[in-house]
Amino acid sequence: MGTTRITILVENTAVSPLGITGEHGFSALIEKDGQQILLDTGQGMSLENNAKRLGIDLAGIDTVVLSHGHYDHTGGLPAVLYPPRGVRVIAHPDIFALKYAELDTPLGKAHPFVGIRLRPEFLEHSLQAVFDFKKEFTKIGPGIFFSGEVPRKTDFEKPDARLKVEQNGELVPDPLKDDSSLLIETDSGPVVISGCAHAGIINTLNHFADKTGHQSFHAVIGGTHLGFMGGPGPQLEQSMQALDSYNLKLIAVSHCTGQEAAAICYNRFKERFAFAAAGWSVDF
Repeated sequence: MGTTRITILVENTAVSPLGITGEHGFSALIEKDGQQILLDTGQGMSLENNAKRLGIDLAGIDTVVLSHGHYDHTGGLPAVLYPPRGVRVIAHPDIFALKYAELDTPLGKAHPFVGIRLRPEFLEHSLQAVFDFKKEFTKIGPGIFFSGEVPRKTDFEKPDARLKVEQNGELVPDPLKDDSSLLIETDSGPVVISGCAHAGIINTLNHFADKTGHQSFHAVIGGTHLGFMGGPGPQLEQSMQALDSYNLKLIAVSHCTGQEAAAICYNRFKERFAFAAAGWSVDF
């Protein structure tokens, strides 16, 4: 198949080369067999700068996948869609739902909007985005698969209760059906890359195993939500055991994993672990 390269363009932290900047968000470029697919776009503050520093031409990307409809994964869309050229944007149809977070503040509960801040009409008409909405597991390119909706089956991966969606004028728990990930078949083996894995990183791996027949995976890369905001939850130990059961050779976490959870994973997986910060890349 040839070399597959995954490069992190946006992440909370940054590594070399000089000039790479970090922001709360995520974006990763997959280069495989002449394809260039961008998973997520960050908030929009560092994507262009980091791509330039890494020698990546965003105008050469013709396919974007959105893992879900939060601002820190979608805000950089204009940087990729411009100049307007009919870029294909693959996502679940719920990405434009009105999403909020419920946060405790000294003044009481706050409900900031955390959804996509750009309306689909602007993206389609002004920037010529071509949305390709999918709910099901789908092959989107040679050796690249979109998860679609991920069934929530594990008993230890819990939804983030802070995340809400507006329905009929009220804020209700967001089921985040739009949470999706990618599976890339490489010469080293199957690689799963996630934006946040709100559906649960183990649910995501189980879903790909069910759909593809893979009993093991070479790598997991990206956001895992194993312990973001408030430290690791009770799911962490069970999640690490499940990751081990898939015989992973690389566990490279990003973004919403949380620093404490990432440190615990590092001490558990040692040489199989990596911090997938902005500027980091890996070849398979």
